[in-house]
Amino acid sequence: MENTTTIKKQTAQLRLDELIEALNTTDPILATEIDIKFLKKNYYSKSGVSGFRASGRNKVMTPKFLEDIEKALPFLNMEWLVHGFGNWLKEWSPKQKTDYITESDWYKGKPTAASDGAEDLCYSQKSIDQLLKNGTDANFKIILRSKFATTYATGSRLRSDINKALCKRVRELRMSRNPKESQGYFAETTMGENRGIITNVESFRQNPPIFFIKKLKEKCAVDLNNKLSYDWLLDGVGEMFIEQPNLPIPDMPAKKPTKDNKFDRELCDRIDSVRKGQGMSKTAFGSHLDVNRSMISAMAGKEKRQNPTTWFLSRLKERVNANNKVLSYDWLLDGVGPQYIEDPNISETSNDVMQELRKEIERLKRENAQLKKSLESSLA
Repeated sequence: MENTTTIKKQTAQLRLDELIEALNTTDPILATEIDIKFLKKNYYSKSGVSGFRASGRNKVMTPKFLEDIEKALPFLNMEWLVHGFGNWLKEWSPKQKTDYITESDWYKGKPTAASDGAEDLCYSQKSIDQLLKNGTDANFKIILRSKFATTYATGSRLRSDINKALCKRVRELRMSRNPKESQGYFAETTMGENRGIITNVESFRQNPPIFFIKKLKEKCAVDLNNKLSYDWLLDGVGEMFIEQPNLPIPDMPAKKPTKDNKFDRELCDRIDSVRKGQGMSKTAFGSHLDVNRSMISAMAGKEKRQNPTTWFLSRLKERVNANNKVLSYDWLLDGVGPQYIEDPNISETSNDVMQELRKEIERLKRENAQLKKSLESSLA
């Protein structure tokens, strides 16, 4: 019997997707790296890079782009990118790996000595030197992922890279309204925003900004009683729409940040009030959330310097509770309803089980930290 099975041939565009995933990076960072190499501002826009991705516009890579990315990423095996031969990482000597990393501005901007309790293996020049010492590809990849990653704050384990699951839920929400509704129509008619934002989110080029998350809740309700669930949108928990007949309408509609008003001051103030309600200092609150104190400080006080990300909001809800109740996203984001609510996604009979699981997770984290510290001591 004739075998009619077809084998899907991987393309250079798919391999570019794979490379960006392997480096834990994004289109804008890759574009910036090319800009740095050629000392040209906005030489490559993020859309210019994404155009060559299979998940973007899937354009054929031009000789100029291939030449530029080879210069910008000298560790990249171009035979792999163009033809699929071998692996994405070149066969470099330990000296080549060391020279590439230690001559970079990223490395030079690191503190020279390690910090006690630092979770990031690439926190300091000393810790990076230790990884480079044995010259293995595995350690070099760890360093590259750290170098090209989008980080929220130095030393923090809180992620701010692209939350693909969240981006997929935004698309699912749009399609649930009308499968034939285009990105442009949804963005401009339903949301009153430029098409670019929904295109970037659905193509995994950016996370949806906080103001856009709030606007989705505002604009995409089924009716006055059935509204979009923040729990589903942000964390993938529960149903897309839930009954909230008594939920008040926010005093202020969601607004896109402007040059003169970049920060969501009300949201930052509510986050700070959560901290105060827990009776914690900024340092203690940061430790409780497993983030840097500087991140907490940047959202507190009269002069706001940083908006929270969706990752931070999820972490906040995960780690903070009061009297066995959980933070309400509706209160946190829109300032409506009670601050703490019964968890609608956990039955009373499972509360004890969840508490035991949380304790076990914390115990395993402590064990992991001790093992990590022992490993670092042995490498020193």
